[in-house]
Amino acid sequence: MNERKIPAAILALSVHLVLLAILIFGFRWQTSEPVALEAQIWQDLPPPPVPERHPERKPVQKPEPPKPVKPAPPPPEVQKPNPDIALKKAREEKQKQDEIRKLEKQKQEEKLKEQEKLQEQEKLKEEKQKEQEKRKELQKEQQAKKRIQQQQDDLMKKVAEREAAAKASLIDKYKAMIKSRIRRFVVVPPGIQGNPEAVFEVILLPDGEVLRATMVSSSGIPAYDAAVERAIMRASPLPLPPDPSLFGDFRDLRLTFRPNE
Repeated sequence: MNERKIPAAILALSVHLVLLAILIFGFRWQTSEPVALEAQIWQDLPPPPVPERHPERKPVQKPEPPKPVKPAPPPPEVQKPNPDIALKKAREEKQKQDEIRKLEKQKQEEKLKEQEKLQEQEKLKEEKQKEQEKRKELQKEQQAKKRIQQQQDDLMKKVAEREAAAKASLIDKYKAMIKSRIRRFVVVPPGIQGNPEAVFEVILLPDGEVLRATMVSSSGIPAYDAAVERAIMRASPLPLPPDPSLFGDFRDLRLTFRPNE
């Protein structure tokens, strides 16, 4: 019976020792240097030791092996440029740039022309406005001159009317004085009935002397007509206004006489 238990005990002990060694070796491999193990062989197997409980450890993840680096692809083969193609492209690019510059120049010229046109229109508008203002000012001046001229004409007319009235009044005054002077020399014949009228034309000299007296219309009474004619000649010189310019109104007088005036 004992002989049968010895190999089993040895086997069990060996398994436990191997497990213990694995645990110790694994722990020390992670923390410190490995320690040499000592084993004792027992003739009689002791009771199996109670395995210590250790906290569960997470399995240590082994680092991933580096991925193999792919070799870089060979650089593409550089084709040498064709000089004819490059020259053609350069010419086309130059032609394109020339056309762009030409279009830009045309746009600038059109813009300048438009600006000049607008400036010309603005200038014409200003000139037209100035011309209109000038015309308005001229019309105002003409209207003012016309008003002034009208006022002057009205004033001159009034002055002329006053002068004419004064002249007429003066002429009437001196004609009345001439008739009054002649009437003082008229000797009315007796027995005249009614108030007959005798009209004489009297020509005077500038000094008032009577040049001639001519009967234009008879009173119908020869004695009265003769008395008036004698009175005209006896009253000479007749009174004239002092202004020589008025003599024209007295050179040829037409005078009317009545006995009862």
